[in-house]
Amino acid sequence: MKTLFYALLFVFITGCSSNVVMVGRQVSQVDPDVQISQDARIQVRASASGDPLTNKRYLDQLIEAFRSKGIQQVGSHLDAADFIAQYNLSSQTQIREQQRPIYEHHRFSQGSVCHRGTDGRRYCDRDYHIMPYLVGYETTQTSVLEAVLDLELLTPAGEVVLRSHSSVEHPSCSRWKLYEFLIARTIAQLDFTEPLDRPYRIEMPEAYQCSDEA
Repeated sequence: MKTLFYALLFVFITGCSSNVVMVGRQVSQVDPDVQISQDARIQVRASASGDPLTNKRYLDQLIEAFRSKGIQQVGSHLDAADFIAQYNLSSQTQIREQQRPIYEHHRFSQGSVCHRGTDGRRYCDRDYHIMPYLVGYETTQTSVLEAVLDLELLTPAGEVVLRSHSSVEHPSCSRWKLYEFLIARTIAQLDFTEPLDRPYRIEMPEAYQCSDEA
């Protein structure tokens, strides 16, 4: 019972969770003089400067994400498009520093329990509890994989009317799972009328898996 108590106490103190937690940021800017409506015709294409195989793999997901946002006239081969959504996916390893708590175990006396023995003498047992005690913090370095989605919305003449930069990172998720998450969230949160600068920390459902084996 004590083991369970201390395990629960540790989780409470450190805020640990077995669920996957996605941490990232989404920043975008939009031309205030241009109206981008849900009736707009948008052609989606990969940036020529990115990795062609990676970008090609996620082209259909980009298109479906725009449709889920309510834009139905969207595709990779669309004539007379009002806008061109040009995107690039990339990833790199980053080193992050964070402060971790340092705990020591201390024995605390909680009082005495006394009783009288058969010989008439009084006997007392002291009740002790071992509790974690915060003594300081240490700086640790963690290697994480950061996935990035860069997206531009251009007019047919090549004028940029919206620019978005989104990132997400995790220490053990595969880049492919990070790309899937990043595309869905970026397009869903994209604002066609106002600039955006939004950090986020999302705890995924318990059944969510982000490894290549999932």
